Amino acid sequence: MRLRGMLVASAAIVVMAAAGGCGDGESGGSGASNDGYGQSAGSGGRLMDAEPPGPPSAPTMADIETFVSRRTTCTGLEIRTEPDDDIPEETGATWGIKERATCFNVKGNYVRLMAVDDMRSFQTQAKRVGGGYLVGKDFAVDSHTSLTRDDFKDSGLLQLVCDPETQIPSGYKKQKALVEGCTLTDFIS
Repeated sequence: MRLRGMLVASAAIVVMAAAGGCGDGESGGSGASNDGYGQSAGSGGRLMDAEPPGPPSAPTMADIETFVSRRTTCTGLEIRTEPDDDIPEETGATWGIKERATCFNVKGNYVRLMAVDDMRSFQTQAKRVGGGYLVGKDFAVDSHTSLTRDDFKDSGLLQLVCDPETQIPSGYKKQKALVEGCTLTDFIS
């Protein structure tokens, strides 16, 4: 008798689990989720073609610091209000930067963090100085050492390439930047 009760209870759990996977009530009972990653009927188990994810977003300096810290260390964060020596005009409306800061990774290399509120202005000025910045949706990161830049490979950031002589290897993403003559790529060098 006890075995029969356990079998009935087990069967009920299996039925409820199967019924729970048939639809969420919001997707029309098709079993496909509304997140763009469900499977289409007849797809043979392949995921539906979804929009590729856009560049990462980090609208505040705290968000940018967190993003950077997930890939490399970012210690000694310091807000920068004075222009940098190498790019003296990198402030305010000219560059579209609303806030700048620097921090250091474990190797002692600096990383520049920039909250950008006008990406077109930023890319225009970056082109003027040769590009090379790593950009997201609303922020940019810069480091002049390849070891630090390597930490950002596969991060979703795209390198702004404005030198027509720069070769981007096959298999890497290449998309038009917001400014003519520049390309955004996931080939970070």
